[in-house]
Amino acid sequence: MTQTTSTDRLAKLTWRERIGYGLGDAGFNFYWAIIGSYLIFFYTDIFGISAAAAATMVTVTKIVDAFTDPAMGAIADKTNTRWGKFRPYLLFGTLPMMGAGLLTMTTPDLDEGGKLIWAYATYMILMLTYTVLNMPYNSLSGVLTANAQERNTLNSTRFFFAYFTGIIVGALTPDLAEYFGDGDRYNPVGWQITMSIYAVIASVLFVITFATTKERIRPPAEQKSEPLKDLKTLLTCKPWIIIFILAMVIMTTFTLRGSSATYYFKYFVERPDLLGLFVGLQVLGLMIGAMSASTLTRYIDKVKLLMILMGVVSVLCFAFAFVPKPQALGVVDINETKQTQLNASDLLGEPHQSGDTYTWTRYENVFWVIKNRIELPQTSPQISTGAYASDTLSVIRTRADGSELDSASWPPELILMFILSMLISLALGPKAPITWAMYADVTDYNEWKTGRRATGMTFSATTFSQKLGSAAGSAIMLSVLAALGYQANQVQSDASLDGIVYMQTLAPGVFALIAIIALAFYDLTGEKLERIQQELAERQS
Repeated sequence: MTQTTSTDRLAKLTWRERIGYGLGDAGFNFYWAIIGSYLIFFYTDIFGISAAAAATMVTVTKIVDAFTDPAMGAIADKTNTRWGKFRPYLLFGTLPMMGAGLLTMTTPDLDEGGKLIWAYATYMILMLTYTVLNMPYNSLSGVLTANAQERNTLNSTRFFFAYFTGIIVGALTPDLAEYFGDGDRYNPVGWQITMSIYAVIASVLFVITFATTKERIRPPAEQKSEPLKDLKTLLTCKPWIIIFILAMVIMTTFTLRGSSATYYFKYFVERPDLLGLFVGLQVLGLMIGAMSASTLTRYIDKVKLLMILMGVVSVLCFAFAFVPKPQALGVVDINETKQTQLNASDLLGEPHQSGDTYTWTRYENVFWVIKNRIELPQTSPQISTGAYASDTLSVIRTRADGSELDSASWPPELILMFILSMLISLALGPKAPITWAMYADVTDYNEWKTGRRATGMTFSATTFSQKLGSAAGSAIMLSVLAALGYQANQVQSDASLDGIVYMQTLAPGVFALIAIIALAFYDLTGEKLERIQQELAERQS
């Protein structure tokens, strides 16, 4: 095996290599974003599986998938090729993953039991092939360079591409599925073709990552592959235990914010039409925050910086809990065909005055921004909603003095919600690149302390904790709703509504505080890491 030189180990990466590595995460998000945002909808509304069965299937698969991470990490650590340990998987795993993605979006004509079996099988295969590529890809960031600042920049670049792709997939998927489904968003063919396009693009990006990166850090030449010994070493490694807890806690925070947003806007804010914009701005904030990480870590040690950011997140989340419900409904989603009456005074928050006239409007193609606003032939202070099912309605009042009041104008409470959410996302954004750099630091620390380097096992075991955090966040959300008497598609009780608000606000703030406590025990700071890198370089020189 080629000996690693100290110069290679602390290499300064070119932008070609940084971007090449980052494009790999863009590729993964062509799969992950559609899975996270649309797979449940695909299973229930297109394939015809019940919501309860689909939810159970996804949860079970997620738990099984979490346990495959350490196994894949051990396999990757044992791999030795002329291309390195991790890069080959990006080349040879792309076609199986593409096939698994297409099978997952295939809808054979089966009975309910057969459909469920098909969904379990194809989704598990997709998650397995995803792990086969994603675990080596994550580990690759730990062997491109040991330069701490370069790792920060590398991971900032990576998560910029990841979040950007998430925005693209989130925004385009429904329209693409409708276009390729001959104008029918519920046509399975449209979803299959959309997934095919995403899979081809992702495969090209994986090959680019393979071609533009170089593995520079290798285990000691005399080291033998002993996965169980490497796992035991991790379980006694204090820094790794801390980031294991940290990853699980922060992922729980992300999951609570994400999973509660739909309920928050549907039942508390009563503006479900704004959910796409709310989530989109969250992702934008995360993307901007991720890109700032490499600059911030030039001036503040990443552990101290993460503690400060989690403190900011906690304070903002607690403040979010005190934002009151908007007084006026403003815009209302109409999802039922039965005829009901909608009152302009409810939308506007002001009673009818003599001489006032009303212009009712409906919106089409609401996702992030309202694209088309269509005036309806109705001037009374009431409108029948039966004719406008699956539309979004608002009203403009023209007062007797000629002034206008538009119900679609945002009340101050709503503006404050968006501002706080955006600030929380900006503070959370640097978390991803910083913590992934910390995983690489722990790998170096373990090599320095024990003489063994297990990059794949370190990264995969930590990713295992993230998946546990995601499952924990979902379980907490569903358990709280069930305990407080949540009833779907109905007016919620005060207790249930409070629970929804707290899951979006207070609970993430509490978990951010727990993250700060965990970080207080983490001692791999700048000076110690510099000494570790220097000693490792001397051993290999």
